[in-house]
Amino acid sequence: MNIATCPTFSPDEALIILNDNWGISGSLKPLDSYLDQNFLVKTNNGEKYVLKIANIETPEPWLDLQNKAVEHLYADAIPKIILSKEGHQMLFIESHWWRVLNFLEGTMLSTVPYRSTKLVQNIGAFVGEISKQLASFTHPAAERNLQWDLQQSATLLENWVTFVADEKTKNSILTIMENWKTQIPKIAQVRKSIIHADLTRYNLLLDDKGEKIQGIIDFGDVCWSWTIGELAVLLLESAMTGSPTPFADAYQMIQSYHRIFPITKTEIELLYPLIQLRSATIVSASARQLSIEPDNDYVRKQAIADQEILQQLSVEKSDFATALFLDACAFSFEKNEKMQFSLQNQKIQSVFKDPINFKNIAITPASDIYNEGAWTNFQACQENIIAELENGFGCTSYLSATLHPFVSNSKENETIALGSFAFAPVATPIYAPIDCDFVKKESDKYVFKTNDFYLYLSGIDADLQMESPLEIGDFIGVIAPEKLNTAFPSLVYIQIDCSGNAPAFCVPSESKGWQLLCSDPALFLEFKSNEKTPTQTDSLENRRAKIIQQAQEYYYQKPMNLVRGWQQYLIADDGRVYLDAINNVALIGHSHPKIVEAAVQQLKKLNTNARFLYEDNIDYAERLLAYFPESLQVIFYTCTGSEANDLALRLARAYTNENDVLVIDGEYHGNTTAVDEISTCLMDNPTASKSVRPFTHPLMQPNTFRGKYNSETPDVATLYAQDADEKIAFIQSQGRGVAAFISESLLGSGGGVEMPKGYLQKVYESVHKAGGVCIADEVQIGFGRMGSHFWGFQKEGVLPDIVTLGKPMGNGHPVSAVITTHAIAEAYRKKYTYFNTFAGSPVSSQIASTVLTVIESEKLQENAAAVGAFLKQELEKLIYEFESVGAVYGHALYLGVDLVKDKKSRTPDSQKALWVSETMKQNGIIIYPTGDYYNILKIKPPMCFTKENARFLVETLRTILSKMED
Repeated sequence: MNIATCPTFSPDEALIILNDNWGISGSLKPLDSYLDQNFLVKTNNGEKYVLKIANIETPEPWLDLQNKAVEHLYADAIPKIILSKEGHQMLFIESHWWRVLNFLEGTMLSTVPYRSTKLVQNIGAFVGEISKQLASFTHPAAERNLQWDLQQSATLLENWVTFVADEKTKNSILTIMENWKTQIPKIAQVRKSIIHADLTRYNLLLDDKGEKIQGIIDFGDVCWSWTIGELAVLLLESAMTGSPTPFADAYQMIQSYHRIFPITKTEIELLYPLIQLRSATIVSASARQLSIEPDNDYVRKQAIADQEILQQLSVEKSDFATALFLDACAFSFEKNEKMQFSLQNQKIQSVFKDPINFKNIAITPASDIYNEGAWTNFQACQENIIAELENGFGCTSYLSATLHPFVSNSKENETIALGSFAFAPVATPIYAPIDCDFVKKESDKYVFKTNDFYLYLSGIDADLQMESPLEIGDFIGVIAPEKLNTAFPSLVYIQIDCSGNAPAFCVPSESKGWQLLCSDPALFLEFKSNEKTPTQTDSLENRRAKIIQQAQEYYYQKPMNLVRGWQQYLIADDGRVYLDAINNVALIGHSHPKIVEAAVQQLKKLNTNARFLYEDNIDYAERLLAYFPESLQVIFYTCTGSEANDLALRLARAYTNENDVLVIDGEYHGNTTAVDEISTCLMDNPTASKSVRPFTHPLMQPNTFRGKYNSETPDVATLYAQDADEKIAFIQSQGRGVAAFISESLLGSGGGVEMPKGYLQKVYESVHKAGGVCIADEVQIGFGRMGSHFWGFQKEGVLPDIVTLGKPMGNGHPVSAVITTHAIAEAYRKKYTYFNTFAGSPVSSQIASTVLTVIESEKLQENAAAVGAFLKQELEKLIYEFESVGAVYGHALYLGVDLVKDKKSRTPDSQKALWVSETMKQNGIIIYPTGDYYNILKIKPPMCFTKENARFLVETLRTILSKMED
């Protein structure tokens, strides 16, 4: 049909017609539309509707089809038709058909960057129910000719592909078209029904948590088509495009869909070709549109995203995807069955001909071969493996995860070995393990074929003729010298594959599919692995839930199983290397070799309780106190920051003979009873933190973005500090005095908030004047993290009476301290004794001393200053780019990004912060929300963080926020 331009009724004209015919009045807001004219209607009593004015060329039966489809479906997430005063579903007015639907609230899937397992499964189940209901629906107008009906795609592509300029993309589309022709005989076997046909990420609305479908909109493409086409469109548009793990998400969505609306095996076998066909159609349509509107930035931007997913949908992955999709529905893959039968029934021998007693070599990320950073040093890794071999021979287990150096790339690395490494001396002969034909050589991979599978051998030198047959036991070649720039010594890599397209390694999220095509090559080595299968994260979660109290929360909805840390990186058991931007406790970096050496050497000598006399803790105390002012020269050793703050309160109360404590609202100071009673951070104690004890007095948080007074307020520090004077006056009016004021010098739990210049000085002055003592909590921010100063209190220009230190003091080892004056220490001694069994033990003291050595020798304080300033500068650019970035807090390497619903209201956006954190994790970066509303992204990495790390973090965050605000 010829499509006319969209209707152009003014809001006033539309409102008159709406009121006259539906009795609805209020305000109208235009909504985007391609063919029709749509308005959001808001009534005076808060009700919302959608007014749809159809294109003049849209046939009435098509609109009736949409109405009847909506009416047929009985899910709450389906829009309801609002009848006119006379009871009609639509009215023909001013040459157009008019309809009114109720407005569905929800968050568009396209703006949600993180798709949880729960969400993906919910979408699959919900759409399965839609398919189930529509299977019984009929309408005479359903068999209409629509360009987005998959039945039309092959024909349309014949013309549209000519508009694609990029040769690589065009060739991909042409290959997909040729492959589709081979599937045509099967398509006659699949069911047909009426389908929605447009369940894209723009037409699915989610609840506020992004966990389930709250609405489905736009029934404009409803048609009679292949039933499986509904799922093909859904998977491409809502599971795969924009997903960091497209095939894993598709697998779960298919599983959930199939449970509700069972799919036939033939339909599943056609699913991947249909997904490819839909993708090719979208890319070609965008190219066609850009040829008409070359300046259309919206279409161009969408075209880039669509081309990216098209390149992932290669024909070479057809067997992989089909096997995976079949497995999701509990069907077997025929090629795999034939391969397994052949392996079990054919005569097979070792590629080494004679049996060899292989030693099992672990190459998984937890293996000792990677210790002391060897995973970043190929030569060291090779030497470690050679040391493990037995008479020069060793073998790895099938599907072992491997470890590679970190690169600033948000995508998964191919870490899962789909074969096995057999280490052997150079020139060791290799023989045919089975009757086969030599097919070809690809790079260093020799490809052999049997009737039912392929055999790949890499790492050898051979002189073979193409297509030459080999019998079991025939000589093939010899082990080649190891390559340069590889972590492994000389070897043969053996792989079995029934598809002919399996990679040597795959990304973790695709390992389930590739396992269905590949098989354990241990038969060809006469080797049986004694290595335990790596513990799966899911089972770890279940085991943890049974025995560890659930109040002890862990990060992330899909937690990774961490097995190794190195410098500013954390490594999971699947080989994924994450940039750690949150572990301030690992102050100088994970697994620092000097820390390891210090601990081991001291453990060989002495580690005993603190009531004995030994030099280690005295030497360290003298060294540490040199970093403090002359008035702070007495140390108490503790084991944790909580213990340190607990003891600090006891010291203050002993010195002042008072009990009342001033704190800053929203701060966390530990988990002992005493410090829990003064902590007011909702994040860590959501039900009780604001129900303060009579002796706890929270001060207004001096946050110039979110607080009562902003940065533009004159004398803002004085205004915030007045709250301390008022609280002190109240305490004194009750006949009591002030024991202490405890505060971080940069509000860590508040998200890294820097206080107004002079604020802390004024509060210290007021507290001292009232007879109280001032405690500087340096647990999170001390030891050079502030860059410009070694301690946060120095940066703020104050002199505390007590300073508390936490586990960063020992790079995570349980050692901490309280530093105070002689007068306060003496007042405490007169009333109490202090004993803490292993606080300041010889091992703890040696580790803590080594931390200071590393800070000095590796210039980590200077690094914190330079990298932190660069990182904050780059993060602050996001404030001007995104409506959701309200503020950037902090100093040096302790920062926070405050996410808001909009800059005007400054309403904290907790859900967005959680989605961003989860998505950052999927992109290889660890950050997490903090603050009372979980809306501030905390960024406090090990102090060895680099500018490259900072740049990668900001660019990844920028990309994620861009997708959320499109």
